[in-house]
Amino acid sequence: MANISADIDSYDVIVGYGIGLNYEERKRYLKGKVKFNYLADKRWETTKIQEYDGIPIIRWDELQQLEKALIVLFPKSESVRSNIIEELKETKADIYYVHDLFELEHCISGEDLISLLPKTEYRDDFQNCIMFDRTVPSNIKIYFSGEKSLVKIGCDVFVGYLDIYCGNNGKCLIGDKTSVQGAELTVSEAEVRLGENCMLSSGIRIRTHDWHHIFDKKTSKRINYARNVIIGNRVWIGQDAILAPGANIGVGSIVGERAVTSSSFGDNMIIAGCPAKIIRENICWTIDNTSLLNHNRLEESVDDMVLKYINDNNYL
Repeated sequence: MANISADIDSYDVIVGYGIGLNYEERKRYLKGKVKFNYLADKRWETTKIQEYDGIPIIRWDELQQLEKALIVLFPKSESVRSNIIEELKETKADIYYVHDLFELEHCISGEDLISLLPKTEYRDDFQNCIMFDRTVPSNIKIYFSGEKSLVKIGCDVFVGYLDIYCGNNGKCLIGDKTSVQGAELTVSEAEVRLGENCMLSSGIRIRTHDWHHIFDKKTSKRINYARNVIIGNRVWIGQDAILAPGANIGVGSIVGERAVTSSSFGDNMIIAGCPAKIIRENICWTIDNTSLLNHNRLEESVDDMVLKYINDNNYL
């Protein structure tokens, strides 16, 4: 293997090898960064196909003869790549995994964002953007694997751990003073909006899309497009809850432990179950710890929000 910092322009020939799903997913991000002279794949060895994607195909025997060449591997499987490297060990070409050459997937941590202060905005080469406050938590992690996604983090957000995975055209908005013990948010082609003063337990998963396509067999039309997930202000989400594409949780509501839903619910409700259903309506909740405090009435609470609960119903 050659040094990863090698200058791509110094090679006479560049070959893309292992042309499958990862190639199809990543090829548009490589435009302007690398131009392949050839593509190669074992499945083409016994065919008469001469080009793919408008790029000439090179066969195994020709590949072995190349000099001053770079072979870019596309298979995601490390074991598959290792086998290819072993098979190509007699070649004079340098061999890289595409993700080692180009920053197609990268992680930005809270510590990275803090290091940018006083700037409060991060942008990459793929039009992804993070907007953040000076109080951004250090233990947040944001993973970009696509383009044109936006993550916006409000002020005074508390995080135990929070991993945000962005594909293409995703938007993730986290409101001020929200606390997250542990959650994984997956966003692509839609929006996750987490309101202000929310409280999330641990093991929570929120996603705007399924990982794979689903089609109607009769019409051949896709049936599982991405959908927004909207969580109102001051929502409490219990441990291991799953909010699937289309979920909409109203202001002041509670999502029970291990609840699963893709449905819409109104304000001041408790929902629980799989699939989640309404357990009780017209509720409000406070942050007082029941292990240490044992109130009988709302007025006894030391939660700063209590007066807003009591004085008016528009407490947020």
